[in-house]
Amino acid sequence: MLLSLNVKNYALISDVDMHFDKGMNIITGETGAGKSILIGALGLALGKRADTSSLRNKETKCVIEATFDVSGYDLHNVYDHHDLDYEEQTILRREIASSGKSRSFINDTPVNLSTLNDLGSRLIEIHSQHDNLQLFKQDFQYYSLDALSGSLDLQREYAAALRVLKKEKTELDKLQNQEAEWSKEADFNQFLLDELAAAQLEEVAEDELTAEQELLENAEELIHTFNEADQLLGGTEYAIVAQLQELRNTLRSQKTAMTENLSERIDSVLIEVQDIAGEIDKSVQGIEVNPQRLAEVNDKMGQLFNLKSKHRVTTVAELITLRHELEDKMGVTQNLSGDIAILEQSIAKKEKDLFALAQKLSKKRMTQSVTIAERIDALLAQLGMQHSHIQYALSETKELNAFGCNELSLQLSSDKGNTFAELKKAASGGELARINLSLKSVLADFVKMPSSIYDEIDTGVSGEIARKVGGMMGEMSATQQVIVITHLPQIASLGDNHLFVYKQENAVTIETKVKTLTGDERVNEIAKMISGDTLTAHAVEQSKELLKG
Repeated sequence: MLLSLNVKNYALISDVDMHFDKGMNIITGETGAGKSILIGALGLALGKRADTSSLRNKETKCVIEATFDVSGYDLHNVYDHHDLDYEEQTILRREIASSGKSRSFINDTPVNLSTLNDLGSRLIEIHSQHDNLQLFKQDFQYYSLDALSGSLDLQREYAAALRVLKKEKTELDKLQNQEAEWSKEADFNQFLLDELAAAQLEEVAEDELTAEQELLENAEELIHTFNEADQLLGGTEYAIVAQLQELRNTLRSQKTAMTENLSERIDSVLIEVQDIAGEIDKSVQGIEVNPQRLAEVNDKMGQLFNLKSKHRVTTVAELITLRHELEDKMGVTQNLSGDIAILEQSIAKKEKDLFALAQKLSKKRMTQSVTIAERIDALLAQLGMQHSHIQYALSETKELNAFGCNELSLQLSSDKGNTFAELKKAASGGELARINLSLKSVLADFVKMPSSIYDEIDTGVSGEIARKVGGMMGEMSATQQVIVITHLPQIASLGDNHLFVYKQENAVTIETKVKTLTGDERVNEIAKMISGDTLTAHAVEQSKELLKG
């Protein structure tokens, strides 16, 4: 339960420290005194978004601390999930700097807003007069029906299965779009792949092919040139080799050191020339004039040139890489149809299972809806709406929706159940407040919260009905802490703890203050709620009577 709320530098609040007890806590005060501001501050401690406009003094940070006793509520797993140390007295703290930066803490451990909100939502629930509009929202109508019929776990199972189904349908759409896109390219990609495969690229040695092409293109000229060279080197008595041999012999005829040296050098030249002559002879033997082979090589080289130009690459290796990519793409395209078929089968099965789950949920709702409506009707009768009846109007559909296979409308009859109409068309503001409270009262037995705050949800009621509204809240306070912000003396007199919110004015500023009322202070506050600012003896007597119960 909420033990205390400390607020510093927020809106009209400089520094306020509020303490709460078990049972029913009452908060009263004049309009504009700051009651709703305090609820707003508590909301920040529970993880709601904030901005710097809420700071009272822009030079100082705003600090809000809400202290809870969490013992007995089995929240250890929540602390473990967020890697927090469990402490029976837990402090949620929010700090907002003038720069706009916000920091959140749980027992002095920094946390993000989602963690603060997760724990806070399990500790206290805030109901405001705006909650009456919740009654019109389908998600709340389904939630209340499922909570009261014991179907929440089944509904959560359905919601989880629906999320999986939607995810698979999204994936199916993606694959089908991909298949359609790739199908447009499939024929062209297959043509490119066949063309590259036909080139037998792994068997191509481009450098060798280039050299062969050059040799074949120049075969006749090379043979002619090498034959002439062979003649010049050694084909006649005037050939180079013969001339060198004669020169060497001439020099050897002189037995001097100089001629001996020259003779040796000519021997070296002669050996080299003879080697060249042998190489030329060998080369001539290896050259063949082969127009057919030249045509084949030219075709192959032309094929490679065209492929490289078409695909804008420069090497055969790049063409091979491109072919592998096309093979992979064609393989994926072919496998895509299989993947789509498998996914379609999975979706069909999930839809069948989900519809069965939705029908099970629908049956449970329909079985319990009348009993639930009767419980709410009984509370409405206590609140002066004895001729009114609530109805959860349910019908089954063949199409699944976010809540199952039902269409739901929360309806009200004001003529003893003869005719029903949608709640937003049939109920007045005061009736909505009483219906909301009755529904929340019934829900309190099923959805246990450590604490609940009711912020002026008694709008539109007065007199004996107000007393009964207070009594209903009092009954709820037997099993949970209840905090009620009210302007009705009939309700204020029923509290176990009474906090008074007021404005304090000085020459410089106006501040919101809070104090706990006891004894005569409480008697007088309730008397003022009865008679207005003028405190009368009659109002004081009425106040004392109300406090006696």
